[in-house]
Amino acid sequence: MRKPLPTLTDRELDILGQLSQGLGNRDIARALFISEATVKTHLGRIYDKLGVDTRAGAVSVAKEQRLLP
Repeated sequence: MRKPLPTLTDRELDILGQLSQGLGNRDIARALFISEATVKTHLGRIYDKLGVDTRAGAVSVAKEQRLLP
């Protein structure tokens, strides 16, 4: 059986897109007009949903599952 694709919120996808461009938490927060703490919270949720524990892992899985362009 196939594992269902994770469901990410629009904001999580925004953050993942910024992450794929190599931006750090501070730069992501500035670009999206949110706090760094909020970025960290979203990253934790993204990692859980994608089953990874690193930024590179999150981007890799997101590209594999076509969650990113």
